Amino acid sequence: DALLAVYRELRPKLETNAFGAPVHVASSEEGKLKRGEVYGVIAHPFAQLAEVLRAPREWCAIAVLHLNIKTCTHERAEKGEWLNFYSGRKFYEPPEKAYALRYAFHVEAARADYLVVTLTADSGPLGTTDYRIMLEAVPLGSGAFMHFRYAYRPSLVSSVATASYLATLGSGKVGFSVVDEKRDGKPVLVSGVRGIVERNAMRYYLAIQAFLESLNAPETQRAEQRFQRWFDLTERYPAQLHELERADYLQYKRQELAQQLERQQTLDATATR
Repeated sequence: DALLAVYRELRPKLETNAFGAPVHVASSEEGKLKRGEVYGVIAHPFAQLAEVLRAPREWCAIAVLHLNIKTCTHERAEKGEWLNFYSGRKFYEPPEKAYALRYAFHVEAARADYLVVTLTADSGPLGTTDYRIMLEAVPLGSGAFMHFRYAYRPSLVSSVATASYLATLGSGKVGFSVVDEKRDGKPVLVSGVRGIVERNAMRYYLAIQAFLESLNAPETQRAEQRFQRWFDLTERYPAQLHELERADYLQYKRQELAQQLERQQTLDATATR
């Protein structure tokens, strides 16, 4: 009911906005906690969405679309399900050179009319903490209304690194939220750390969309279709999300998917011994 109330409140913004798509992006800073959120209407049946997004394996197929995720593996341990994200630079990197982030995977609710999935990690690279990825969705006609949240708590070391990035390579980067208006009436978009979490949340949201859109394709074609579609979706927002040319992104992702499958096979083989 609460999520549907949010939909009713956001409906005018979803139907008419500067992005030409039924999405709304927001961010906040609560103390040291940084949070980016995306709300959107997905033209995909809720029942199938809920079925596939309950599976940790499918989240790895989603995560690897993100240009900073080099590899993702899933495993079942004594204390539950786990996802291992290996995060690195936008260029190709083997997982050994990336930062490992271990998420506990939980399906908090899986009803015919509501889904909630959370991924939580106590710690991450450079002393960062309190990572939380959350997805919730409700049926909406023939599709679904989805809310995606990405949050973490930076450390002193990571804050210094972020400040350096924002002063150099990230100096012109913006997010999606409008925070002011110029004299000519043009919007001023959020920047800084809030811009970073908004961009990250949107990359994951679009990865979920690309994943869902591939499910009707033959299984052998899905990965390639997802890569192509994710790139197309992100290029709709070049000011925020353009980082690589298509050929480079596809080359890196094909390599990273191959190493992901190899690492997952090794994990699976070890688990069955």
